[in-house]
Amino acid sequence: MRTFIYLSIFFGLIFVPYRVFAAVSGPCSNCHTMHYSQDGQPLGTDGPHQHLLIEKQGGHHSSACVTCHSSQTSSTYEDLGGCKVPIVFYYGSSAPTEYLAGGNFWWVKEGLGNDDTKGHNVFLGEDDDYLKDTGAPGGSISCGTHSCHEDLSQPYTGSDMVFVLNGKYGCQGCHLNVKHHAKDHANFESGLVDSADKGWYRFLSGHGFTGKGVKGYEYKDWEAGHPNLAPGGDAHNEYIGDATATGYGFQQSGGAGDGVTAFCTGCHNDFCPGGQGSSSPYKRHPSDAVIPNSGEYANVGGDSHLYDPLSPVAKPTVDTTPDTTVNPGTDMVMCLSCHRPHASPYPDLLRWDYLSQQAGGGGSDTGCFYCHTQKND
Repeated sequence: MRTFIYLSIFFGLIFVPYRVFAAVSGPCSNCHTMHYSQDGQPLGTDGPHQHLLIEKQGGHHSSACVTCHSSQTSSTYEDLGGCKVPIVFYYGSSAPTEYLAGGNFWWVKEGLGNDDTKGHNVFLGEDDDYLKDTGAPGGSISCGTHSCHEDLSQPYTGSDMVFVLNGKYGCQGCHLNVKHHAKDHANFESGLVDSADKGWYRFLSGHGFTGKGVKGYEYKDWEAGHPNLAPGGDAHNEYIGDATATGYGFQQSGGAGDGVTAFCTGCHNDFCPGGQGSSSPYKRHPSDAVIPNSGEYANVGGDSHLYDPLSPVAKPTVDTTPDTTVNPGTDMVMCLSCHRPHASPYPDLLRWDYLSQQAGGGGSDTGCFYCHTQKND
């Protein structure tokens, strides 16, 4: 039986991306091998690997994260033996019609969507045609030869400093310290993740800074079924914001809080450093800024202030159950209110088609008009 398991894993690595359980359950042999051999023969030609993994982190064509979290038949998640595996890369010939909260890497993969303006290219050896000469938009910090978003598809080779990035690339440019053996609420459960012991929200830990990471409420199925989720429900992630934060990223002094905006500004630091900025009218769109309870903003989410996963907001606190409404005067606009972190069908990783947003056109309450409710009259 053991021989069959190992041979199945070995040939699975050759022909199709193998699967790993995102939560801590299932056979250990799905991910690990004790000696990288069976019956006196090695399982492959490039091992053994760190952490006793069957495949090297980085995989054959992408980061090992994408290799595991991919599918040709499912664009949301797969349920394997009672464990859910979120799909972030659909490798079918046509674009996915449904995708999770982070989007899908289909739109940037060579031979498929092949458009680096629509996402972060995490595939090994596929230079990001959009960023390779300029680095991260809004970024002015350079850490090395392959610094952060200068080229996520190549291993980082610069000075490590406190960033703990050496050798990392792809998904590990953001998900720095993945802990699949932590309680990550992926197995038919939801919950608040607010500490290093829990792996931080979606494994978004700080770049080596002491005890820093993103806090938030992880919904159990990563908003599977989107973009068909109806506004007003509780089937969504919940994000923490901090309108008083200063600085950018997870600096040890003048840090920008523990939300997604803080994390994004670690690389995109020129976009609203310190979150909201200091005055209005803004020169750049604010982030982690409180949505005013006045004027057009007082009607955010319509008369019932329905929370819409297509235009998520940040909350000053996160409870044990996702909020079904938006609260002007306390809730905040954030980076993910407009962008998806992986990739989307639209340029700049936007959640909607920005070019179709027609002021005064009527008939739309999504995108820009979700907050700017009077601009579409």
